Amino acid sequence: MGLLTEHEGSGVPLPYLLARIAGRRAYLVTDWPQVLAAAEPQADLPPSPYRLALEGGAEAGLRSGLQREFAWVHQQMGRGLQTIFEPFFLPLELRTLFMALRLRSRGEEGHTLAGVLRFSLLCGPVKRLLLEGTDLPAILAGVGANVDFWPGAGRALPGILQQQGLVGCEERLVNACLEHAARSRLHPAVVPFVTRLIDMENICALAKLLRWRMAEHGFIEGGSIRGALLREAARDLVGGKARRLIGRVLGVEADPASAGLVPLMAARLGRILRRQGREPDGIGLILDYLWRRLTETRNLSLLLHGADLDRETLEREMVS
Repeated sequence: MGLLTEHEGSGVPLPYLLARIAGRRAYLVTDWPQVLAAAEPQADLPPSPYRLALEGGAEAGLRSGLQREFAWVHQQMGRGLQTIFEPFFLPLELRTLFMALRLRSRGEEGHTLAGVLRFSLLCGPVKRLLLEGTDLPAILAGVGANVDFWPGAGRALPGILQQQGLVGCEERLVNACLEHAARSRLHPAVVPFVTRLIDMENICALAKLLRWRMAEHGFIEGGSIRGALLREAARDLVGGKARRLIGRVLGVEADPASAGLVPLMAARLGRILRRQGREPDGIGLILDYLWRRLTETRNLSLLLHGADLDRETLEREMVS
């Protein structure tokens, strides 16, 4: 039992999938500085048959287009490939899950909720719970019953909801998902992805703790930095230890309060995945494409919402 849908059959032959992805990859935006230099960046984007029209509103259209592309890739995979790529798809689908739960908690259902779930890779039983359930604790209990990386999630989540709200539930599920992935026997191309993803979550949590002088909370185990070092850095309110830890991840020290911290870490991960994309077995190429498609959508969203920002600020926030 798991949260993601499973497709029957062996999928398409891997060489065929790799050829299709190589073709789609050619349409990704690669020169973001050139896009930003244009008089109207959104209007001057290079054309792509895989960047769909922004149906249902611009932001919803971006999200839907990304989900549709990920669903297409997932549907081409046999069960073996789906298992290899679960550490990529599952954390993203947890975000979709909680987006849907927040819509339910605000009473926004119908077309909006169906749109969020239209191309989602969440399994059928979980989608039905989100669409048809009437009681939020009961929905979370049912969702938890489908979680295979955290035994007892169905019993724990309603209590966490009562004490910490949906934010607490999301944090606990994402942390458990990533820690389980880090403990699992992963394909070699996926190991650095999971490690760096945990690093990103931990560094962002550390920066938030220092910025808002918040009480220390648990970090995710399994990244390149041990939890004990992160907790020690969280107690150093001057931020020197945090800068050194960030330097270990980025290769250069950076201010934990910097607004460009996330794009810097994402770009570093992207460079690692691009190198792996040249490996002959093709797993790295698929992972590189999925990550680049994700970061392209993030950059497009930034262009959409940052139309009034100066170009220098936009460039700092973009993942290149």
